[in-house]
Amino acid sequence: MPRRIPIQVTQTVSRLLEGGYMKNPPAWYEPTLRHPPALVPPRQSRERPDSDLPRSLQSEARHAMLHQDRPHMNSRKKLRSQLPPLRPQPIVYDADRIRRQFFRDHPWEAKRVSTLVEMDYVLEANPEPQIPKGEVPDLTHWSRLNPSVEDVIQCTLRTSQETNLSLSQAYRRTLATYHAIQAEREHRIRYANYEARSLGADLGRSETTRGFDKEQRELDKWAGVARKDSVQLPTDQPVAAGAVARKKRIDSSFTGGEAYLNAAGKLSSGHAASPKAPSTPKVAPDATESDDFLGIANAMR
Repeated sequence: MPRRIPIQVTQTVSRLLEGGYMKNPPAWYEPTLRHPPALVPPRQSRERPDSDLPRSLQSEARHAMLHQDRPHMNSRKKLRSQLPPLRPQPIVYDADRIRRQFFRDHPWEAKRVSTLVEMDYVLEANPEPQIPKGEVPDLTHWSRLNPSVEDVIQCTLRTSQETNLSLSQAYRRTLATYHAIQAEREHRIRYANYEARSLGADLGRSETTRGFDKEQRELDKWAGVARKDSVQLPTDQPVAAGAVARKKRIDSSFTGGEAYLNAAGKLSSGHAASPKAPSTPKVAPDATESDDFLGIANAMR
């Protein structure tokens, strides 16, 4: 016989007696009829509290709906369709909500270095700080140097419990203190490095300098590949008609655009020689002359 719950055993024996499969009832049959066994807790019917239902489905509203001048079965059917499904609600802890929001706001905190060395003793949890009565909890009560994520969570929960602030307000208040402590720590480390360098300490190359060195090595590598793949043009090729040889300007003195304007003025007034004129020999402009900035006057004719 398959396994039954306690209340089903008496029902099964009753059907077996009615069908003639059992001639005499067992000794426990009559007592179980007079005193049926209790249901196991998962199968017990429980009334759903009104606080778990919307206002339109609470006791008073349901009573009024069942006593309206309409078909009785229709009201009950409509009532059952409006009831929310009875399913387990997700278990959410406030600490998990704060931790999730903190890592969403500070993703780089997940990269913080932690100790992964096994020790021969059990590490004790950080003790709760002793906060004077009447004083609002502050993150400085947990740590003044470098508070951890768990310190932020505990401070937020403690602030929300001991004040009339909501969890979001307590989180923002704790976060402001956290940012202040981290800014103070950053300034402390920066000026400690300045002081060490001023006293002659050699701290080695920084990560920024190493990054620039890696970038320069890659650029040099690609420049070498480009030089190997470049096509060398023969130097004895004749220059096309109307083309003017361009030379790089060697003079690096800064004229503030005056040389460029002088060259453009000579070009517009017609003083610059045209390479297309038959009587004028095609001579490359001298890069050292100040009347032609970068040799563009003749090249634009």
